[in-house]
Amino acid sequence: MKRIELSDLDRRILDRLSTDARVSNREIARELGVTEGAIRVRLKRLTDEKAIQVTAITNYDLMPDPLVAYLWISTDAGYPLKEVIDALSAQPQITYVASLIGRADILAITWVRDASQLADYLHATVDRIPGISGIHYELTHKLIKHDYRATNIVD
Repeated sequence: MKRIELSDLDRRILDRLSTDARVSNREIARELGVTEGAIRVRLKRLTDEKAIQVTAITNYDLMPDPLVAYLWISTDAGYPLKEVIDALSAQPQITYVASLIGRADILAITWVRDASQLADYLHATVDRIPGISGIHYELTHKLIKHDYRATNIVD
């Protein structure tokens, strides 16, 4: 995957879109002091290069008692890690998958209503994925902040 460089203007556009993705190119251009064409060209480049995609985000803050389940997954030493990652990534209920160096081989995140629902999902689906040797999980007690935007990366 090719890395792209984001300019200051790209970051300001993304920051503005992260608060309201339905804002017009004209409005962004006016706010940032550039032409509408400049905004259109930048957004086309970012979408063509798959740096961004426009999508609807569920506001979990408004849902009744959402619980985030963190799944710390260990894999069998001889089993290809990529196959386990691909199988987890294919699960629509799992919203985040990352390979790790540390306490587990993989971190996967899903949202559940309660511990019983998580246990049912783990036993019926995740435990059946070949190559998984163990899962430790944690449930959130209370969701304090959920900011899905990735426009501000810590320097």
